[in-house]
Amino acid sequence: ARPEIKHLSLGHTEAVPAGVYAKEWLEKTGLWKSIATKVVPAENVRAAMAVVESGNAEAGIVYKTDAAISKKITVALEIPVAEGPEIIYPAAVVKDSRNPYAARKLLAFLADKKADETFAKFGFSVLE
Repeated sequence: ARPEIKHLSLGHTEAVPAGVYAKEWLEKTGLWKSIATKVVPAENVRAAMAVVESGNAEAGIVYKTDAAISKKITVALEIPVAEGPEIIYPAAVVKDSRNPYAARKLLAFLADKKADETFAKFGFSVLE
């Protein structure tokens, strides 16, 4: 870990998906033990980014799609897809849904080619 980084902003590593993924990657790379005491936990990934934007942390780990919207931060390192954890956001109709028809329509919309194009436009990869 670089000594000039005294604070590292992450989503909470036990509750926020981005924080869970960040900790997983830091453990995989052997950095977690040396950086764990520097972590500034945040309630979500946007809050983690805001900590860096405000100057209350020298660095943070956020999703590429979130970093792309900030005009106040610079991406210093992009974790290659092959090295990072697999990040998947599943969608399904729950068994006890009050409106399964609307839920199925939403899933059909999300599976449409136009939705794929929109996700790609904002930096997401879409599974087939």
